[in-house]
Amino acid sequence: MRRTDPSLLRLLNLKRVLDTVFDVSPAPISRAEIVRSTGLAKPTVSSLMAELEVVGLVRMNDPGKAVGDMGRPPALYEIEPGAGYVLGADIGATKIIVGIADLLGRVIGERVVSTKPAAIDALAQVGAIGSELLASISGATRIEGACVAVPGVYRATADCVNDARNLAGFDGIRVADTLRAIFGAPVMVENDVNLAALAESWLGSDQNGRVGEIDTTDRAVTDFVAISVGTGLGMGMIVNRQLYRGGSGASGEIGSVRLATGLNLEDIVSGPAICKAIGVALEEHPTSTVRRDAEVPEILSAAETGDPAAVAVVQLAAEKLAEAIAWVALLFDPQLVVLGGGIGSNPAFSRRVEQALEPLMTEPPPVRSSTLGNRAAFLGAIGSALRQCKSLLIMDRLTATEVKITEKLAKSKSAKETSS
Repeated sequence: MRRTDPSLLRLLNLKRVLDTVFDVSPAPISRAEIVRSTGLAKPTVSSLMAELEVVGLVRMNDPGKAVGDMGRPPALYEIEPGAGYVLGADIGATKIIVGIADLLGRVIGERVVSTKPAAIDALAQVGAIGSELLASISGATRIEGACVAVPGVYRATADCVNDARNLAGFDGIRVADTLRAIFGAPVMVENDVNLAALAESWLGSDQNGRVGEIDTTDRAVTDFVAISVGTGLGMGMIVNRQLYRGGSGASGEIGSVRLATGLNLEDIVSGPAICKAIGVALEEHPTSTVRRDAEVPEILSAAETGDPAAVAVVQLAAEKLAEAIAWVALLFDPQLVVLGGGIGSNPAFSRRVEQALEPLMTEPPPVRSSTLGNRAAFLGAIGSALRQCKSLLIMDRLTATEVKITEKLAKSKSAKETSS
């Protein structure tokens, strides 16, 4: 049936109203506040809120009891958290995080597993775990949308992943299509460090405030870079509060920068590189007490106690990363650099990087450790799925239930007339 212009206008107004309720969530909001925020007429807002209640997207908050002669307080509305669910996942080289969140972004089910060695098997893991988590939620039958973080460069036009150095087997796989077939819902695919950057923008904080709101000089942080140092090395860029992907979606592949030695930057600044380098450093520093097969946390800890081999390896990684940050800063002038991942989120490592950066620039940007740690990409995936879900809820949910809305409102009106 062809929708008339008034019907389209109603859907657009419903989205405006729902967005307003989402904006203040989890706090409730009154109809009068919605009127002020949207500029819509009071009768229009009342009608639209009734429709949103019918389809279960909002609910009335308990207005409480009357106080003295003041009467009952105004009716307050809030998002119905269980009206929909989204899935977020981070496919890493060594582990996969999969979680389900409600419409308020609260993660209500989550699982972490070891990553299988082939990409197609890793995607199957995401599908299987997501289905299990959804089945464990009472009353949940589907997800409204999903976002999955992948290593390497995601090419949206070809729906493929390139240059995933730490997870083989993406060749020939249409990633989003594969996941859509599993979930039967809209699916976004994005580079893991890009999603980590978005999470830092929405949730992260520096020492004095929230990234995206305020920095150390009390100015809004609109431009910053998030660099993940872990199994691999990558960078996400936020420019004017928006994720910058570049012309082909490959921006931020800082780990692939070729050094004069013939090595890539990731060959020095990453977990595997540090573990490999400690063996050579032990030959040069025989007084070191670090084990030859030490893992990264042990090496970082030893560096803080002054172990010579550990200091040599960690300091070299910090200095090479600082050089790369200087190049980025001179080109893009970020207000802040956030280091994440298993190594980057270590405060001692970020301090070494910041100290190494100081002599390289006249005004170097501050360097901070992420407060989100290894969960940054996962949280960015949840947030991205939720934002996609919000934009689709009205069109999908209300378009499919227009008749249901009309019938329920008519029955409600009839019942009120009968009772009166």
